[in-house]
Amino acid sequence: MLLKLLIYISFSLLLMLKGWYSCFTRKPQTAPLYAKPITAVLPTQRYYKNRKKPQWVVDKVLYLAAISGYGAGKVAELFNQRYGHNGDSVGKTFVYYQIKNQQYQIRILRRDIKHKPPRTLPVNQTWGMDLTTVTLSKQQKLILGIVDHGSRLSIALRELKSKHSDVLLLEICQAIRQFGLPKFIRSDNEACFNSWWLKSCLKLLGIKHQTTKVASPWQNGRIERLFGTFKQKWQQLNFNQCDLQTELAIYRAWYNQIRTHQNLGGLTPAEVWQGRQNKNADKAQWVSAWQGVLCGYYVPD
Repeated sequence: MLLKLLIYISFSLLLMLKGWYSCFTRKPQTAPLYAKPITAVLPTQRYYKNRKKPQWVVDKVLYLAAISGYGAGKVAELFNQRYGHNGDSVGKTFVYYQIKNQQYQIRILRRDIKHKPPRTLPVNQTWGMDLTTVTLSKQQKLILGIVDHGSRLSIALRELKSKHSDVLLLEICQAIRQFGLPKFIRSDNEACFNSWWLKSCLKLLGIKHQTTKVASPWQNGRIERLFGTFKQKWQQLNFNQCDLQTELAIYRAWYNQIRTHQNLGGLTPAEVWQGRQNKNADKAQWVSAWQGVLCGYYVPD
């Protein structure tokens, strides 16, 4: 009887010690971890790696390559900058193969862009102004040119002794006195055109001064075209010992009243400026100057 009691007590103590020890060794019970549900908005269209690009994407890539002249990487950046917000994007490899395989189409686009006629502008709204130089008697002569964008009329073509802001402002005021007040005057970023004095005076006159971007002469293309035609004619002759301002006046009269312009529908700048075609064609006279370099029909009013 005593032996059974001792066995029972020993077994009870053993169970108590085992339970007490397990309190320190067992792992804490934690709730199971589950992944959080995905809340991202899935695209409406399934993405295909080799999905064919729409035709408008190909056309726009070729247009950017034609107008910019950049390589595949830069053209891809331009496209993604413009159309990336709509979910449309292209890679450099895609652009590379399009440029490589469509060289003929790019040449056609460049030709069409080059020969695209400029849009029509109102007369006496915007003037283009710039400076150029010519060689006369082994000396560089400074010339100021002002042209009306709407009619291509040469407003001023004068020799300058300096390009100080006061000299430029005097020429502008003389042109305004003769032809009226424009709304805009466009020039490049040369310091003489961007002086505080000149811009302040133009602002007081109610004229907004527009400047082109750096190294972007095409943004003021009318005056550049005037200078290009002038130098092409000037370089055909030797004008040493001549009065420059007299020769400039002769060229300006030929440019305004005799030379017809393709983008003006075959009219002269003077006819577009006046808003009517000259009806006295039966009184036309053939004139020639600069040893035949400047020639054409002069139709009197």
